[in-house]
Amino acid sequence: MKGLVVIPAYNEAPTIRGVLERLRPVLPAEAEILVVDDGAKDATASEARASGCARVVRLPCNLGYANALRTGLMYGLRGDYAWFAFMDADGQHRPEDMAGLIRAFSGGGADLIIGSRWQHQDIQKAAVPTGRRIGMVFFAWLTRKLTGRRLTDTTSGMKIMNRAVAGELLAHHFGDFHSEILIYLHDRRYRLEEFPIVVHERQAGSSMYSLRDAILYPWRNLILIAIFKLNSWLMGRVR
Repeated sequence: MKGLVVIPAYNEAPTIRGVLERLRPVLPAEAEILVVDDGAKDATASEARASGCARVVRLPCNLGYANALRTGLMYGLRGDYAWFAFMDADGQHRPEDMAGLIRAFSGGGADLIIGSRWQHQDIQKAAVPTGRRIGMVFFAWLTRKLTGRRLTDTTSGMKIMNRAVAGELLAHHFGDFHSEILIYLHDRRYRLEEFPIVVHERQAGSSMYSLRDAILYPWRNLILIAIFKLNSWLMGRVR
């Protein structure tokens, strides 16, 4: 099946070329890669193009992680791709894990599969800052309470989905495509699974999330989750 790996990138010139050169050989021949340069101020776009492994879309300014992903989905849904995957550009995700994620998805048992660092036997909890780890545990707990599903890594940036899910995500406004989309998709009877991956520490550059983002992220997601659950309840009452 023809698929598209979308890689959002903001100021990732030191790592993006190496990520692409490692990723391309392990992907199926029919898979393509799209790098979305989210208004980077460095040579991210030129480094990505120099790899010869990917198409590059460059946004005019920094629109944020979610909008970079939406750009990739808009690009992909205009084509004949059967699946869409997300992966980070900073070298924290291993290309071989993306290859494994694609193989698992090809089995046809899920509409969306999340790459989970907490399911792998070589978990490195020390690589996750304490504040972020607390947020990850909280949103995993909240997702489990609201869906009844034990999804352990709801903030993972590595995912793969079918075309129907991609269309759903593009039709609605989401925060960062994390716990809020999992709850939304579960309520609409999509099949969600996890796949074990390893996440390394960032080797260069800085996170795409500012201090402001870190403060607003949990509140924004909680508001979106509340809206989705209220909407589901109201729809149930109408039926």
